[in-house]
Amino acid sequence: MDYIEPLQVISTMGAAINFGGSALQTPLIMPMLQLPAVPSHFAGHQTAYLLHNSEYFFPPLNAICTLMNLICTGITFYSSRGTGPSAALASAKLPRLAVAAVLNLATTAWALTIMVPMNKKMTVHANEMEKEIKEEGKGESGKFKSNESELRRLQKRWQRLNMGRATIMVGSALAGFSALLIRA
Repeated sequence: MDYIEPLQVISTMGAAINFGGSALQTPLIMPMLQLPAVPSHFAGHQTAYLLHNSEYFFPPLNAICTLMNLICTGITFYSSRGTGPSAALASAKLPRLAVAAVLNLATTAWALTIMVPMNKKMTVHANEMEKEIKEEGKGESGKFKSNESELRRLQKRWQRLNMGRATIMVGSALAGFSALLIRA
C-alpha cells in the first residue's frame, strides 16, 4: 500500500492548496473589492480579472486531486478485498479515501453549478459598466447603477458561497490527511 502514498500526498496537498486559495479570496480579496472607496467599475474589472485568471489554476488542480483520490480509492477498494496486512491497511484507509474523493467531486459540482454561472454574471455586469465608462466617461445612467447594484450583490453572495466550497475542500484535505496517518 506504500505505492499509493505519493498519490495520496498529491491529492491531499492539492485540496489544501485549493482551500487556501478560497480562504485567501473570500475573507481578504473580495471584501477589498467591495469597499465603497473602490469605484464599482474598477471593482468589477478587478473581480472579472481575478475570477478569470483563477480559472486557469484551480479547476485543473481540482481535477488532478479528484483523479488522484479516485485512483487511490479504486486501488484501496481492490486491495481491501484480499487477505493479509495489506488488505487490512487498505480496509482501514478506504472509508477516508472514499470521503476525500466524494468531497472532491462535490467541490467540482459546486463550482460548475453554482460558482461558474455567478462568475459569468459578475463578468457581464463588470463589462457593461466598463463599456459605459469608456463610451461616456462616467457611470451615471440607470443601466450603470443597475449593473453596479447587481455586481455588489453578486460579490457578497459569491463570498458566502465560496466559503461553502472552501469548507468542502478542507473536508477533503482532512479526510485525505487522516488516511495518510493510517499505518500498517
